[in-house]
Amino acid sequence: MTHLYKSALVLTTALLTLASCRPDVPSVPAATAVQINGTRVLNATSIQFGVTALNGTAVVGTGQISNPSVAFTTPGVTGSASICGQITAQNVVTAAVSLDATGSMSSTDPAQNRKLAAKAFVDRLTGDSQAAVLSFEASSTPSAGLLASRLQQAMTGDKALLNTAIDKATYASGSTNFYDAVVDAVKVAKESGRTNPIVLALTDGIDNASSNTANQAIAYAKTNSVPVYAVGLDATNTINFSEMERIASETGGLFRSNISSADLNDYFSKLYNAFTAQGCVQINLAAAPATGSAIEGTLTLDITDTGKATASLKVPFSYTVR
Repeated sequence: MTHLYKSALVLTTALLTLASCRPDVPSVPAATAVQINGTRVLNATSIQFGVTALNGTAVVGTGQISNPSVAFTTPGVTGSASICGQITAQNVVTAAVSLDATGSMSSTDPAQNRKLAAKAFVDRLTGDSQAAVLSFEASSTPSAGLLASRLQQAMTGDKALLNTAIDKATYASGSTNFYDAVVDAVKVAKESGRTNPIVLALTDGIDNASSNTANQAIAYAKTNSVPVYAVGLDATNTINFSEMERIASETGGLFRSNISSADLNDYFSKLYNAFTAQGCVQINLAAAPATGSAIEGTLTLDITDTGKATASLKVPFSYTVR
């Protein structure tokens, strides 16, 4: 064997050895989509979005957010984006679900889509996850120990019992006592004695019958460390849900409105995703927009995860300045 041949053989062997030692480049993305779960308004120029990364329909619970940016489509609006919380996952959900049963629900949700949405939410409970079901309106006698709500089902993981309770909670009668209903739901969530309880509250109107104020409802929720996720049913985006938004924001929950009853199933599903794994992206506006302005744009962010390819994802957003 010639010296030249030996040298070539050694070089080839070395290259093959290096190639075999080179780590594989990940091809599976860390996520395929990202969803916005709702807003949390800190002040006129600082708005946070709860975000959940997804692989198909599966929630990503181990990824990290990086490189957030924002592009506004609303004329004259500028600003930047930052991370306000990395993705945090929890395997157990504890939710007090409070459903509006006031008279106006007969027109805003004539097909009773809230019933289907709540049942779909319950169907996703797994393991040790539990929920309670309450209804509220001002014409009925509340359950013992509550201000405004009927406790249709105490905290349980029994889906049959929860679905029966949702059926009972789906009616329409009376005025809106939302602030009292929030206090009731927080009480039920807290007294369950379970870790990280939350409230999911749905209404289609402005409070006109509570003994508590919005500030008192906020204080009670904060004292008990129970965030309120509030959903305002308002397809025309004409109802002033500013106090409801404030309750969600100041208790550490999220707010969403300008949705129709047909959107409830999708949105309740997003909220379940939020309760299982969620991060936070904040937009910081250069100037405060006028009250009533609709702010729209697109968030771009990277999702990284060990052994996965970085996913650069975009998601549109919109919210109304209240």
